[in-house]
Amino acid sequence: MEQTPEKHLVFAAMRDEGAFLLEWVAWYRMLGFEVMVGVNDCTDHSPQLLDCLARAGWLTWFAHSPSEGQPPKASAHEAMRRRPEMQTADWMLICDVDEFLVFHRGDGTVRGYLDDMGRDFRGMAFHWRCFGNGGWKRYRDGLVHRQFRRTGAPGNGVNANFKMLVRNPRDFNRFSEHSPYMFDGDWTAPENRMVDCERRGIAKFTDGKHPVRFTTPDQITHATAQMNHYVIRSDESFDLKRGKPSASAFKDRYTDRFYRARNRNGRKDLSAMAYEAWFDAVWDEIRVVPGVSRLHHLCCADY
Repeated sequence: MEQTPEKHLVFAAMRDEGAFLLEWVAWYRMLGFEVMVGVNDCTDHSPQLLDCLARAGWLTWFAHSPSEGQPPKASAHEAMRRRPEMQTADWMLICDVDEFLVFHRGDGTVRGYLDDMGRDFRGMAFHWRCFGNGGWKRYRDGLVHRQFRRTGAPGNGVNANFKMLVRNPRDFNRFSEHSPYMFDGDWTAPENRMVDCERRGIAKFTDGKHPVRFTTPDQITHATAQMNHYVIRSDESFDLKRGKPSASAFKDRYTDRFYRARNRNGRKDLSAMAYEAWFDAVWDEIRVVPGVSRLHHLCCADY
């Protein structure tokens, strides 16, 4: 009998991110993930773009409605947990549209990476590598992972945050944008370890009652994989965020202090360019889906 193929799912909650959606979908499809998106209260053309991509089989998506005072991501994660895509996933990653996972081991896909690293753990954390504006002042339509190539030192404290790839996500009752929590299983079982990309254990998970979002700065590692986080993009893009509450906690995060901590450009990081030829092939394929290019440009105009 043939073995059922392993299913890897990536999920992102977003609002009015249509200008950046197409690249993000192409990136994760290139890595071998199935893609699911949750949106709320969009004013751009992203729902139409998502419809177009869904009809062509590139992703699934849903709309959700946060209750009064509820952070949109909390609403999205509640809705996501009820979806059949999540219930049947062998592995799931939750990330944002400005986060691009880069593997340094295996064949470049999520399946190849797990073949190389093993599967004897419950979750693996990928630390951020935060990218600065690279000197870009104004927004311009283009591939984010090609426009922004400058970062700070790998050990910069903001990189202690991570996003986690989790086995059998349905065994968790709650999800945050960084990791799941409220685990139904036995944390003491060796196969339920939560590890970083060097397979070192992250002990904080064992209390199980609250989400874990970061390690200490001395634990930051990009040895076998990294989560490229294009959190600033251009100055104009960052200015659009200023004064808006974050979707994860309804806090005023996008301040001058936030900008200074992440807009580090002292080093060049070309890790994403290892995928150049492969990405270009997927990018050419997704852009010729009927209606996609028109809707992408409408989203850029909206932005």
